[in-house]
Formats: sequence, C-alpha cells, structure tokens
Amino acid sequence: MASDAAYLTTADGRRPRVAVVDGNNATATITTLLVEQFGCACIAARSGEAAIALVRGESVDLVLIDLHMPDMDGIVTATLIRALGERGTMPIVPLAIARSEVAGPRGRAAGFAGAVLKPYSPRELHAAMQAALARKPAHAAVLARSDA
Repeated sequence: MASDAAYLTTADGRRPRVAVVDGNNATATITTLLVEQFGCACIAARSGEAAIALVRGESVDLVLIDLHMPDMDGIVTATLIRALGERGTMPIVPLAIARSEVAGPRGRAAGFAGAVLKPYSPRELHAAMQAALARKPAHAAVLARSDA
C-alpha cells in the first residue's frame, strides 16, 4: 500500500476518480492496481467507445488512455472525449510507446496533459498523474476559451 504522501488528490482535496482506458486486460489490471495504490477511485474502460460512454455518464477527474486499442486508437478516443464539451475537459494522459506518438499534430490536437512512456515505473505514473491533476482547472479554462 502506498504511504499517505503518495496519495493523490484533486485541486479541491477530493479523492480523484480516474478512468483507465486500455484494451489489454493485463496492462489495464496493473495500471488499475497502481492508480488505486495512489488513493484514487478507478473506473475501467476496455475500449474507446466504452471510455466515451463512461465520460458521458460519470464524473471523471483524469483519464489514463492507452494509445493502441483494437477498436479505436487513444488519440481518436481523446478527440471524441474533448468533443463532449464540458464533460470532456478533464486531463487526459496517454500511455504511449514513444513520445513521437503524442508530440505530432494528432497528439497535440487531442489536448493531452503530458504523457507516460511505456514501460513506466510507478513513480513515473504517479508524477504524471499528479501534474495532470494539478493542471486541471487551467486546462478546463483553456478549453472553455477555445469553445467561445
């Protein structure tokens, strides 16, 4: 179990609700266990379509998304989540094989909040989640201005 210092919180001090979007059951399980050790409530989605439905129906503070899913890649999924308007303003952190996957035009257009490169350590995942949760209010404000 993680120490209290490792527990993540939202900007308003709540326990974060984190969607883990990954089509591979083994890696989704590992990511979910780590996210729960960081003190977060974890919600799993095994496909892009399931992730979009989850964000439409539930309050989510952060999305961790694998870029290589069988039905719909993570960049397309993130772009469709962003198209949900207010429901899609949470930070989305991709789990990528190479930085080039998120640094290109498609990755920038998806509005990712950082990235975690595979294979990653628990410390790297924690740091990326912490940074993304800290940026949430600013990220939502930028998206709101771009909708105007």
